[in-house]
Amino acid sequence: MCVLICSSAYAEIKQTDDFQLIKREIFASPKDTLVIFDVDHVLIAPKDEVFLTAATEDGQKFLDNIYNDLFKRFPKHDVDYIQSILMSTKSLRPVTPDTAKIFNQIKAKGYKVIGLTACGTGSFGVIRSVEQWRIDELKSIGITFDKHYIDAKAGALDPYIPGISEHYSKAKHISFPAAKDGILFTAHVRKGDILSAYLQFAKLNPKKVIFIDDQLKNLKSVQEYCHRSGIEFVGYEYTAIETQAKHLKLNKRRAKLQYK
Repeated sequence: MCVLICSSAYAEIKQTDDFQLIKREIFASPKDTLVIFDVDHVLIAPKDEVFLTAATEDGQKFLDNIYNDLFKRFPKHDVDYIQSILMSTKSLRPVTPDTAKIFNQIKAKGYKVIGLTACGTGSFGVIRSVEQWRIDELKSIGITFDKHYIDAKAGALDPYIPGISEHYSKAKHISFPAAKDGILFTAHVRKGDILSAYLQFAKLNPKKVIFIDDQLKNLKSVQEYCHRSGIEFVGYEYTAIETQAKHLKLNKRRAKLQYK
């Protein structure tokens, strides 16, 4: 369980698989610090091997091949329907046994917490509201974000996002960034851009941000925004799922059966 400085250029981004260490960093920060959590592979994780091993390079390639095969054989709306069934029925767990406990300790100390997920919005296949589906997933493991933050309906953040039209023109699945019940849904727009848009929309001016995500590119995106805006930033590349996945040997036959 080590904390590493990624590089001198990103000296405020650290790497760890220890959630307790992150909690100590937060508790050492002022109470007006905005604490931001990614969702997938930070708070929740899939139980099935076929999805968990996607945290590894070989596992992601294997899963991509399954998806690509579906797109070759079925129309897009059928693939969306299949994927929505998978999303709404796959088994989930907290990333670690004490994930929800630590999250709620942070809230109980009075820190303001929001979610920042790459998840889309609106209806998708059998799912009537992707936002509500994600909120309910988190509730199922004992996690709710700060509902005092103002909601932003799909499309409400667009005026604050540079180049959003270009993003929509290239997107495979069109959905609109939004905010609901303390969670920002980026719809695969850069996380730094969505955080910037939401803070402008909600008229919030945090002095310090602590952001926990499992992907370095997302941390850099938010860090760049904070630097431009004069906001103190600490980022954590959270590697707990990556550590867990390294101990799994991908059984392709079993994984394919799990997916089917």
